[in-house]
Amino acid sequence: MTDNLAAQSPSTSGDAEAAAEVVRRIWAQVLEVSPDSVDVHHSDFFEMGGYSLLALQAIGRILAEYGVDEVEAVEWEGELLNRLFENATPMTQAEFLAEKGCGTPSAANSTHA
Repeated sequence: MTDNLAAQSPSTSGDAEAAAEVVRRIWAQVLEVSPDSVDVHHSDFFEMGGYSLLALQAIGRILAEYGVDEVEAVEWEGELLNRLFENATPMTQAEFLAEKGCGTPSAANSTHA
């Protein structure tokens, strides 16, 4: 586990809500839409014009934002992608991040639109 992740607190609904905002921003960047058009509970990545390559790009950005190291990223990409295909909302990905104890993004890795 990365030092960034090891220092984070256990998963909470607050972590999921904060992560959902990060996911929303990244989806907006990848899909080239306004962040306001991405509803964290109801927007569907694929209905918004996303496709598999954009999904991988979004997942890569999300993991980089949280400072996930390359080994963990390889392990987590598959699960994040599966969750995206099962229920393609920002909250689904955010809940995964909270379950993994990601907490908040690393300031060094944070990218803003």
